[in-house]
Amino acid sequence: MQTKNLIKIIKAEATVLVSLIENLPDDGNVQSYEVDMLINKIQALNNIAVHLSSDNADIESDNASAIAAEEAARKAAEEEEARLFAEAEAAKRAEELEAERKAAEELARKAAEEEERRIAAEEAARKAAAEEEARKIAAAEAAKRAEELEKVRRIAIEEAERKAAAAEEARKAAEEAARKAEEETKKAQSLADMFADNTADVEQTYNAENEQQAESSATTETAKTEAKPSTLADKFQQNTPSVNDVLAGLEKKANLASKFNSRPITNLRKAIKINDRIRFINELFDHDSQQYELTIDDIENSKDINEALDKLFSSRRWNQEDETTVDFLELVYQRFKA
Repeated sequence: MQTKNLIKIIKAEATVLVSLIENLPDDGNVQSYEVDMLINKIQALNNIAVHLSSDNADIESDNASAIAAEEAARKAAEEEEARLFAEAEAAKRAEELEAERKAAEELARKAAEEEERRIAAEEAARKAAAEEEARKIAAAEAAKRAEELEKVRRIAIEEAERKAAAAEEARKAAEEAARKAEEETKKAQSLADMFADNTADVEQTYNAENEQQAESSATTETAKTEAKPSTLADKFQQNTPSVNDVLAGLEKKANLASKFNSRPITNLRKAIKINDRIRFINELFDHDSQQYELTIDDIENSKDINEALDKLFSSRRWNQEDETTVDFLELVYQRFKA
């Protein structure tokens, strides 16, 4: 009877041992408590085998005590198994807690690394923003400087163009002045020739008048002499004919017909160009602009050419062959031409 019980116990313990062995992990990562449980089961089987090897007599005689011992051993084995299982569970829980702790530490480490990366990213963003702001400021300064340089360049170009235009205008003015000077020289020569021819004609007329006057009485001769108009020769410090005769002779000259047939001048001061005005002041009025202006006023206030010339030559002694004199007299004549 005892043997059968032992065999049952052996089978039960063997079944547990086989179950433990089957549950061992294939990767070889065996826990310590699992090893202890295997050892205990093997020892329990060994103890039961020892009882089977004992004398059947001793077994039968001590059947009750053996059964009690076996039961006690079984309970002890169960208690040991429970203890080992509890220890295994505690170890497993400890391992789980350790794993959780390590996982928490890993999470904390990753969180710290993530925070460091965030701080580094913020610092990089701040530096990038500062660099972008500095770049914008530098670009704005460069644009401002470029604008200033462009403005200076435009001013320089405009100044160069203005100077070039002024130089070109001066060149053209010089050419025009040279052309006018040549024309005026020719005109003066022509007018001088006209004056010379006209003077001869008028002298013949004047001599004939004097012969007629010699035949009259002394009183009539004196009256005629006093009433005789001022001559252009007296005004030029020469023995030349009267103003009317000179003007009549001027109008007869074919080579000056186009000049005296030009449109009349309504305002002498406005008709005189700036270059001619300067020339007249310097050459005819001894650089005295005030005398020039007063003379122009006297001419403008005259009722006709005779009065204008009387006022003009009452205080002026000009060379009638001078080009500037001819130009001025020509303008005065045009002022009173009908």
